[in-house]
Amino acid sequence: MRTIAMYMSSKAHLEVIVDDNLPNNPCCQHGPTVLFHRTDQSHATIEKYYACTASRDGKCSFKVAASKKSTCYQDASKPAEQLKLDYDEVRNASVSQKVYCIQCQQLFLESNAKDHNKHKLFDKLSNEILLQPTRFLAPLSMDGNEAQYFFSDSSLNCIENMLKQVKITKVICLGAPRLHEHLLVKTDIKSLLLDIDRRFHWFYDQSQYVSYNMFNHFFFGGEKAENIFNNYLMVNESTERICIFTDPPFGCRTELLAHTISRINQTYNSVNQLSQQILPTFWIFPYFMETYIQKQMPSMEMSDYQVNYTNHRTYHSGEKGLKHGSPVRIFTNVPLELFKLPVKEGYKWCSECQKSVHRTNLHCRVCKKCPSKNGATYRHCSKCNWCVKPNYVHCNACGRCTQVQGHQCSSYRKQLNCRICLTKGHMEKCCPFWRTFKHFKMAKSGCVVCGSKQHIVTNCDERKRVLKERYFLGQCENAINCVK
Repeated sequence: MRTIAMYMSSKAHLEVIVDDNLPNNPCCQHGPTVLFHRTDQSHATIEKYYACTASRDGKCSFKVAASKKSTCYQDASKPAEQLKLDYDEVRNASVSQKVYCIQCQQLFLESNAKDHNKHKLFDKLSNEILLQPTRFLAPLSMDGNEAQYFFSDSSLNCIENMLKQVKITKVICLGAPRLHEHLLVKTDIKSLLLDIDRRFHWFYDQSQYVSYNMFNHFFFGGEKAENIFNNYLMVNESTERICIFTDPPFGCRTELLAHTISRINQTYNSVNQLSQQILPTFWIFPYFMETYIQKQMPSMEMSDYQVNYTNHRTYHSGEKGLKHGSPVRIFTNVPLELFKLPVKEGYKWCSECQKSVHRTNLHCRVCKKCPSKNGATYRHCSKCNWCVKPNYVHCNACGRCTQVQGHQCSSYRKQLNCRICLTKGHMEKCCPFWRTFKHFKMAKSGCVVCGSKQHIVTNCDERKRVLKERYFLGQCENAINCVK
C-alpha cells in the first residue's frame, strides 16, 4: 500500500510518501524515517529526503537525501539496549523504598538518593499513586512529537462506558496513558500501552507497556517487544473483543498513523488466522481535522462527545474553556447508534439521526441531520440551502456562507468541495455537471439540481441517479469525481 499526503504553502508542495517498504528506510533515534518530496509550483522536484516520523517541529534533526538511502545509519534500538537503568529492580522493590525525582523524571530506590542531592523529590508514594503515574508525572511537552494532554475524569468515565457498550475486553492504547491506567485500576478491561514516553517503564512491566513509535509502527525493544504485542493481539475466547484507541498529538501526520493502524489490523488478522477483519478503532482528534482523518480512513465517523483534558489551557469545560466547549471529538468506525452519551453532561438522543448528540445540536429537517460540529447551534441558510455556523454570512459571489472576517473569494473558492460532484476546487455553478448533463439547469433556490426545498443537494436522489453515485467503505464515487 502506498499513501501520499500533500502539504502546500504559497511557494512549495510537500508530499509525504508512505508505503509497505517503510521498515527498510533509514533510521533515526525514533525508528524508520519517511520519504518527503518537495516540489515547486510547477511541480518540479526541489528535493527528496528522509526525515523523522515522530518530530514535526525539528527537534529530531535527522535528514538525509533520498539518493543516499543505502547508507547505514544509527540503529534506533541501540539507545534502549544501552540504558543501564534497572527498571525491574525498582518496580519490584517495596513502595517504602521508592522515591521519584521530579528533576530527573526518574523513579529510584532510596539507597541511591545521593545521586539526586538538591533535586526536588516526591517521596510520599503509595501503591495507589504508583498505579496512576499520569497523576503526578509532568507532561513531556505541550507540543511536538511528545505532546501530552491527560483526559479529565468525566471523559475517562464516558470512554469507559463507550467501550463497555460495545463489549470491548482488550484495548491497545496508542499514546493514551491516562486511559490505560484508568482501565487497569478501575475496570476489568485489559490494556496494553504503546507509547514513546519511556518513563512508563518505571511503573509497568512489558505485559502492560511497550516503548513504541506510533508513526512508523516501531518497537524500541526490538523483536521481543513486538512478540509481546503480537501475543496480546491473539483472541483466545469467543467473548474477547479487542480495539485500538489512540490519542495522538493534534499536529501529527494522519497518513502515518492511519498506516500504522492498517498494519496493526494486518497483524491481528495474521496472528488469529483471520481474513480482512477490521478492529474497532477510536481516534481522539479536533473536529476541524475531520477531513484529514476521513481522507485516510473513510469509515471513521465523528461522535458529538466533547473530550476534556485536565492540563490543556482551553480544551476543557471550566471557566477558562472555549465558549462552545472543547473542540476535541472521538472518531470511530463503530456505528454511532451503539453509543449512549451521558445525559448529565448535556447529551440527548436524536430519534431522527439515531445517535446521541449535544443538546445544542438541533436537528435540521432539510439537511436531515444534526449538523453542528463545533458545539454551537447551527442555523439553516435558505440562500445556500445549508446549515452553517451562527456567525457565518452569505456571500453571493461564492454562493456560500462564510466567515465575515478575512474572506477572500478567490482563495476561498479553491478550498471548496463542490456539493454536486463532491470534488474539491470549484463552486456548484462551475461544476462539470452542467456541461455533462445539459438538460439540467441550476435552480435559484433550494436544491440546485432539482429545486426542492425539502432536502440539500448532497441528498438529492436525482443527482445521485444521474451521477450513478455509489459508496463503498465510506468513500463515494460518481460519474465525475472518479474521472481524474
